[in-house]
This record gives sequence, C-alpha cells and structure tokens, in this order.
Amino acid sequence: MSLLLDPNRFAVLRRLKAAYPIIRAEYEALEPEAWAPWPDTSAYSGDWTLFILFMSAAPQSLQYAADEHQRRCPRTMEFLAANPSIHSAGFSRMEAGCRIAPHVDLKPDTQLRAHLALDVPANCGFRLGDAQHTWTTGEVTVFEGLIDHETANFGTAKRDVMLVDFWLEPDELAYSRSVTRTADPRFFTAGGGAG
Repeated sequence: MSLLLDPNRFAVLRRLKAAYPIIRAEYEALEPEAWAPWPDTSAYSGDWTLFILFMSAAPQSLQYAADEHQRRCPRTMEFLAANPSIHSAGFSRMEAGCRIAPHVDLKPDTQLRAHLALDVPANCGFRLGDAQHTWTTGEVTVFEGLIDHETANFGTAKRDVMLVDFWLEPDELAYSRSVTRTADPRFFTAGGGAG
C-alpha cells in the first residue's frame, strides 16, 4: 500500500506545481560550486549536496549562504514569501551512485515534506515504508517524514528536487493522519534522524 499523499489535497502544493517554470528557470541558473554537501556523511554514501534557501533544521554549515542563495532566486523567494505555510525550502542534489540511508525526519506531524522534481534520471527513487516510488520531473511528491524512508540514485546523472516543508491546515492534517495511520508500525516513529 502506498503511503504517498495526494499533492492535490494541499493548496500550497497546487501552487508549488504551478510555479514550476519559475522555480526551474532559477534552479537551472545555479552554479555547481554554490551547492554544499550535507555535513553528516554517515547519513549517506556518494555525493549529496544542497542549496538552502531557508531551513531552520539544517546544520549551520549549510545556512551560512542562505542570504546569497535567496538573492540568486528572487522569483522563487517571491513565491515562498506568498506562501507562509512553507517554513523550509531548498534544492537537494544526489549525484549518480548516491544513497541516503534509511531515516525518519525529526519534526512534528503537523508538517509534511514535499519534493518538486526538477531533474530526475532513470534508475533513481525512494522507499517510503515498504513501498518503492519514483519522481516525475515537474510533479510534486508529498509524504510524512516520520515514516522510515531512504533515497537512492542508481542512474548515471544527477537527481535534483526542491525540498519544501510546510505546515498543515486542520483538514489537511486529518487527511494526512488518515493515510499515515495505515503505516506498518515498524516504519512509523515519533522522530528521528537525518532530514
């Protein structure tokens, strides 16, 4: 059973998908040297880098350049400012051969993690609970990060997504909980590891 949530049930994610052309244009203009590796190298193998716009839960070593990153993405920042339920945003790059180890996100269940797929090669995907999933470029994937998950890029090119964490409205929280409560308890926890 899939534990992925329907992105169309979340107004902010419908707007995120509509903003894809703007976000993609600014993402494509980013220089490779502006991305920084996730500092906890025990959480992954291979090359995993991020371009943080704002993310309070990210290690300080990734936040030092957030102001400059925001200046490089003015239209993306306009979109994010117009959607205050989004409280964390940035770009995540997994080079070919990268694997992020199984983990759960340390966060409350009143927020969710979404991925806006920007550049997705063949042979990469993620496991959520006991089900395997892939991304589709231009589409939004949303899930409860308190469920055990991992990602892998077994392809030959980079995989890039925009990471977005957002707060839930009461009806959205009820929907999220109705789906996630079906998770096998082995995969569900109240807090965790690497984001």
